[in-house]
Amino acid sequence: MTDRVDSVPDTGPINFKLWLPQWDSRHGRLRCRFQATTVGLTQLNEGTSECMTQFLADLGQTEANNITWSSERYRTTFLSDFPDANGWEDQLALAWDVQIETDSDDDPEDAGTHDPGPHGSHAYDSTFENEDEAGERLRDRVLIIAGTAYGPKVDLASLVSTEGVLSADIGIFEGMVALDLGVLDFPDDVALIDGVLARCREHGLRTNWKEPDY
Repeated sequence: MTDRVDSVPDTGPINFKLWLPQWDSRHGRLRCRFQATTVGLTQLNEGTSECMTQFLADLGQTEANNITWSSERYRTTFLSDFPDANGWEDQLALAWDVQIETDSDDDPEDAGTHDPGPHGSHAYDSTFENEDEAGERLRDRVLIIAGTAYGPKVDLASLVSTEGVLSADIGIFEGMVALDLGVLDFPDDVALIDGVLARCREHGLRTNWKEPDY
């Protein structure tokens, strides 16, 4: 992936990076699914229509009406800016799986960017309260995202049988997979995460966006 953050107009520090946008539509509703990571202290909580509208605008969809959304928090190594850090807090980026729907008859192929990112965003969730413990929970869901955007389809045969893997989602992006490890304890379960990462690398799959293709 190439870093797209610098292409965002300079309107102050960004709050999020947006990744792996996918667009589809049904019954006049345009849907975008993407992954968001926090930059600094800002996080997602319940979300607001203003926040979600800004996310869509940052992904190239400037018109948004009758918005609905959902988001689910997790941690992952793939979207981390510091994969070689010593602490698990930096190795496992805090992220959200976000889905937004809006009234639109736009063709999903033309609705917004299909570049995997990262895309900088100045969106802000006013429902988030900056509490010291908010970013330091010792239990979180973990997704091991692996593969190469627009690369070959991931062979799931041996990955899904790896210890700790509960399910696999190949719909996260073309050429990639998200292995759900469920809610884990930190730092106790870091060894389990490392085992799944090792299995992915054995199959030639990237486990961080900064890694070169194998």
